[in-house]
Amino acid sequence: MPHNDLSRPHVFHAGTSSRTIVALHGTGSDEHNILGLARALDPTASVLSPRGMHVEAGMNRFFERYADGTFNEQSIEAAVTNLAEFIAAAITEYAIDAGNIFATGFSNGANTASALIVRHPELLDGAALFGSTVPFAHVDPVDLTGKKIWLANGDHDSYAPVAVSERWVEQLRDFGADVTWLRHPGGHEISPEHVQLIADELRS
Repeated sequence: MPHNDLSRPHVFHAGTSSRTIVALHGTGSDEHNILGLARALDPTASVLSPRGMHVEAGMNRFFERYADGTFNEQSIEAAVTNLAEFIAAAITEYAIDAGNIFATGFSNGANTASALIVRHPELLDGAALFGSTVPFAHVDPVDLTGKKIWLANGDHDSYAPVAVSERWVEQLRDFGADVTWLRHPGGHEISPEHVQLIADELRS
């Protein structure tokens, strides 16, 4: 099955505003899993939620992870290329405003959103990244001026260590992004307080 066109399993729900939220699920989930998160961030937005097409131990992911937990960066590159092409097809099919697309995701999906915004910055206005870490060992400079990014992680998330998050935030800011780093005292989970804060700021 192609991963870059509308035959890819996905959900699209039309909203009442011009914004579309691209919702990218975490490992072991599917295109239905974080629809509620997208609606909580902006109940007026359309939602486009594709399935991650890499299957690992029976679980859906967007890209491959090695046994030691490190990322296969070639797999990430292929995933975001296919995802960018899928979004382009969806823009035409669903009459999406290409200038008002925002991404959100959890864990593997959030890492995919991070990779998408640095590889295809023209696609996204910004992103809300939950339980996310830097997707690449090295990221070439890219112009992210005007992009609003929230990184929302737990201080005890071994998947996204604080020191790594700090460096990633600094790097994104160096690229010109307006980054808000949100921290909660838990682990690899989404904080409802962070969701509400981001939702409030998206409305402003």
